[in-house]
Amino acid sequence: MKKSVEEPKDKHLRKTIEGLPPSAKLVYKVLEYGGLLTQKEIAEQSYLPPRTIRYALGRLKDEDFLQERFYFKDARQSLYGLKDMTKQQVAGEAASQAEFDFANVYTVPKEYEVLAT
Repeated sequence: MKKSVEEPKDKHLRKTIEGLPPSAKLVYKVLEYGGLLTQKEIAEQSYLPPRTIRYALGRLKDEDFLQERFYFKDARQSLYGLKDMTKQQVAGEAASQAEFDFANVYTVPKEYEVLAT
């Protein structure tokens, strides 16, 4: 069963997405379906080379579509996802980094929890 994807309702948003290079459009769709992913995971799903993915992520970041989060499992990597575009359309501005919910990115394993004594 195919997952239905809503088309952007804002014509300006749609026009901006249409103006992106094909690699950025593909990475946009991979992130739309996959949520938060590392560059390696994006490469596995899109079959694009790492350099192309870096370029596409840069273009998405320039257009303010991209959010970048700290990846707690491996500090050398980052998690990438799409910003909530409906918030931006309603507020008329980009969502700030503080608005993202970092608690859902990674839960701390029990062996690393600090117990107060």
